Amino acid sequence: MPICRLIVLTLLSGLWLWAGSVYSPWAEDLDPRLWLYDFLFYSGYILLFWVLVEAGLWLRRYRDGIASLRALFAGACLLVVSGLAVNLPGWIADTEIGWRWRVRMSLEALAPYTVPVHADVRHRVGMLLVDTQREPCPGQSWLWLGRPFGGGTGINLALVHGSRNAVPKSPQTEAFRFLHMHENWWLAYHNPDSYSVETDGTIVCVEGRSVASHAQGLRFIDSRH
Repeated sequence: MPICRLIVLTLLSGLWLWAGSVYSPWAEDLDPRLWLYDFLFYSGYILLFWVLVEAGLWLRRYRDGIASLRALFAGACLLVVSGLAVNLPGWIADTEIGWRWRVRMSLEALAPYTVPVHADVRHRVGMLLVDTQREPCPGQSWLWLGRPFGGGTGINLALVHGSRNAVPKSPQTEAFRFLHMHENWWLAYHNPDSYSVETDGTIVCVEGRSVASHAQGLRFIDSRH
């Protein structure tokens, strides 16, 4: 029956969403799982195609009047849930609204991280996955963020605790940009091509530079200088 097929689609979509989230059991593991990233990447398109095909079939059943109103409503609900599950990760991970929402929902979990600590323990903090904790500038807590696919999956993004009224200090002005997220937390964008590991042993932190949007920050990460 079509409704049974939609139930299977919804269950697979939910499983796919969980497998690529920070709540999966392997999210905090350092073992590289780039194969999992590739599998989820391509299977996501397959699920999305399945959702679109089922939506078309369901609309045809509605047009031809061969399904009851109750069955049509149940099918539509399952399709909506499946579509949201497949599209939600991209919205959360790639949009400014998604990042602001994640930080806002993680505020309680982030409260103990306002004090700078130097640590390399990969762990989940609210809806975020922290690879390392640093203090490149005195009094500023930097939480370098990663993806739930094992070690070496850094994304050149860090959550920085500072003041909501001032851009955080930057250890290297040309290598970082900042965007205010929520309350005293800022998202730092790191351009690896502009970062110099050669210093004289003393880093002079100066006021950082802000960006107008998350999209502008992502372009800065990929820019060549």
